[in-house]
Amino acid sequence: MTYEETSAKQRTERFGMSHLSIEVGHLYAEDLARPETLKAEMASAAAWVHGTTEALQKRLGGRRPRVSTCYLVDDYSQQGMPPPEELIGVVTEAAADAGLRIDYLARESACARMGGLDLAALVADRIVFEPPPGANGSRPPVARSGWLCNGVPSPKPKGIAMGAPDRQWRPPSQNAKREHSVFLDVELWSDTAQGRRWSCPMLAAVWQLLRLGVLRDQGKRIGVPEPVEAVVPAEHGHDPDRPARARFPETWEAMPPILQLEAKAFPFPAYRTVSILSVNYLEVEHAVRVICGSVRPEAGAMAIIRTSAEREGMALPGELVDRLSYIFQGPL
Repeated sequence: MTYEETSAKQRTERFGMSHLSIEVGHLYAEDLARPETLKAEMASAAAWVHGTTEALQKRLGGRRPRVSTCYLVDDYSQQGMPPPEELIGVVTEAAADAGLRIDYLARESACARMGGLDLAALVADRIVFEPPPGANGSRPPVARSGWLCNGVPSPKPKGIAMGAPDRQWRPPSQNAKREHSVFLDVELWSDTAQGRRWSCPMLAAVWQLLRLGVLRDQGKRIGVPEPVEAVVPAEHGHDPDRPARARFPETWEAMPPILQLEAKAFPFPAYRTVSILSVNYLEVEHAVRVICGSVRPEAGAMAIIRTSAEREGMALPGELVDRLSYIFQGPL
């Protein structure tokens, strides 16, 4: 009788990659109440998209880069989100006024659960926390605590009623610090009566990993965009005597996780990502980098992407987190 590892039969799916994925915004419900601000943010993002694309073209020796743009809608933590028809119309109109094209629109709730796949849990299971020197095992593992840090926290002082607390206290320490520490402890989830509630940094980390194309479910790709033609009713607009129908479903739950708005868009996943965000997201993205720096995707997926990039003359950083870049904008 012959025995084989299941992983030996598993094939890692290959697919096309863009050189760069640019996130041009992250929408909250209250943003729609500020249409002028939204348009200003789009205009600013458009300038960054054009400049980043031009810089990438120079690094590619004049070759036309494959650049896709995307937009994330927060339908996970926000209540009272406008229906897809209204929201997509506002966003795409603001982008068009700024001379910007949005290729893909994604739902943040899909980063928690995509169809029947508990996506955030899948990513959480791939977090590998390496205890730094000096750790004594008193801190529970990430899988049980739901907290991930980038170093060693301050040890809990022993209970001495009248002791001198200053003598017991020791500062936290960051792994791979540069002279001084910037210690961060990130909450990944909280367990509520309604079930597990994923944190904003955890969902944003899943979003970044989706854009990098490194997530697999038993070798199969996760997060394939659905063309807008598959969502829009086929008869929409064909009969002028019939009342106009909405182009999109009435609820966000009925929308695909990732919607491809432009038929000729370059691939959604990319070798590198750039996120153009409000400076308010700085703390969140710091936490995102801590999470992504601890995730170990399938080795086959990482190898395929690296080989593909090398064939195109693109050198990728060894650390996955170093493929993420940001442009933070202040108040406009």
